[in-house]
Amino acid sequence: MAGPLKNPRHEAFAHGLVKGMTADAAYAKAGYKPNRHNAARLTTNEHVKARVAELLSKAEARTGVTLDRVLREYERIAFSGMSKFLRVNKDGDPIIDLSACTPEDLDLLAETTLEDFTEGRGKDARDVRRIKIKTLDRMRALEALGKHLGMGDKAKNETTDRLTEALMQINARGSAAPIATAARLAAAQQNEE
Repeated sequence: MAGPLKNPRHEAFAHGLVKGMTADAAYAKAGYKPNRHNAARLTTNEHVKARVAELLSKAEARTGVTLDRVLREYERIAFSGMSKFLRVNKDGDPIIDLSACTPEDLDLLAETTLEDFTEGRGKDARDVRRIKIKTLDRMRALEALGKHLGMGDKAKNETTDRLTEALMQINARGSAAPIATAARLAAAQQNEE
């Protein structure tokens, strides 16, 4: 296939799909009255499928970036955690440890701050180094993946909305959850027995 589709709405629909819109959103953006069934049916149209493939291959050739690559990166961000950057000492205190991180692991950090200061006065004074790290926003990555997968669309499926809400609650709780240590894990196993 060479070039745009004869039907301008079909062309607009194909462009919407290539931009990552859901079929429903691309259908409405192309000027059609919203209709989930018709949007889904139009995605199976051979001319539309061929045009989407053509547009994607042009974008991939131009940028060197594929949709799969973008989705893998979102997945990496969404499902990473602080365990790559922390270790727990024998007293159960978390310690930032970046020594074993690969460059790809370090790319998951949005911000690092290093602050040296003196705490206390006189003979009680001591030098302190405070290191803070902030990872990339996992929720945004999860939302982007969910959007690509058609999750969270209220008109589409109420269950996915509950999943999104549950993920947000888990994310909010996760940062305040205690870090598992060998002692805590052993205690939890003893309680199970």
